[in-house]
Amino acid sequence: MRLRGVVTDGTVEHAEIVTGLMHRGAEKLFESRDYRQILSLANRHDWLSSFDGELSAARVMERALGITVPPRAVAARSAISEVCRINHHLYWLAETVAALGGDPDRLRAARAALTDALDLLTGARMHLMIVRIGGLSMDLPQHWRESLPLEAATAAVTDCLEGLSEHLAGVATLSRGQAQQYATSGVVARASGWARDQRDYLTPVVRHDGDALARLQCLVAEVQASCSFVRRVELPPGDFSTKLPRTLRLPEGEYYGSSETASGVSGWWIISRGDAVPWRMKLRSASFNNAAALGACLTGTRAEDLPVALMSFLLVAGDIDR
Repeated sequence: MRLRGVVTDGTVEHAEIVTGLMHRGAEKLFESRDYRQILSLANRHDWLSSFDGELSAARVMERALGITVPPRAVAARSAISEVCRINHHLYWLAETVAALGGDPDRLRAARAALTDALDLLTGARMHLMIVRIGGLSMDLPQHWRESLPLEAATAAVTDCLEGLSEHLAGVATLSRGQAQQYATSGVVARASGWARDQRDYLTPVVRHDGDALARLQCLVAEVQASCSFVRRVELPPGDFSTKLPRTLRLPEGEYYGSSETASGVSGWWIISRGDAVPWRMKLRSASFNNAAALGACLTGTRAEDLPVALMSFLLVAGDIDR
């Protein structure tokens, strides 16, 4: 990713995000895979929210096919999604704290422990690849929650921004109007006072200042909220997957669905002509819109604050350029 602009006397006068430098033709790759195979590609466009990528793609296909996902799989998906959200947020908090000269050790240790726990539960550390159309490829073990270092994660984010507020306050301030104008999502939108969140099982964490400090405060509060959710979620008895035919064909027509990922809203638009592969498939990625909004709010930012401004927008290059 490239940031292009004009700096006068150490202050940004104009800036824009240059995209297209990492274009991989992902959407055309989607269109040459069958619907099951698409999940492995959906997992990889945002490598820090990989589980949510495969889950959001599966959901739109399930709605198109009229598949009812078993309640146990629905609950397990939500729990794993929140665990991956904690993992995602710990990364950005740790590396931002480190860049500001703070001590990231507790945050990094908590994330490492959480990544190890995901490995024990699913057999993979980042690209879990356990979502299947209609459910999950595996059930969670009976005592799955005990392996998760939730207390360590909660303790790590407590006061992690202490002493760093002066470096974050007022940096890259995005107003609520700008957040809506650029159709931002995730923490970027909620830190600007726009309570945009597609999860129906958690109350959105909202701040109103719209600066880098507000975005990082949202990360901290969301880690705490996600840990609380995972502690109390219960998996109902029953199946964790749905039996499906060998070949899946979406009925002819157009379909759109979106889900809340750790980075923001991930949307999928599919045009089917009744074949085993989509005729057209387009991805609406969170980082693309958020990157455009970053360029819009950098005017007046000091040049030395640009790294912090960039990191507070949680951008993933693969999620910007499809």
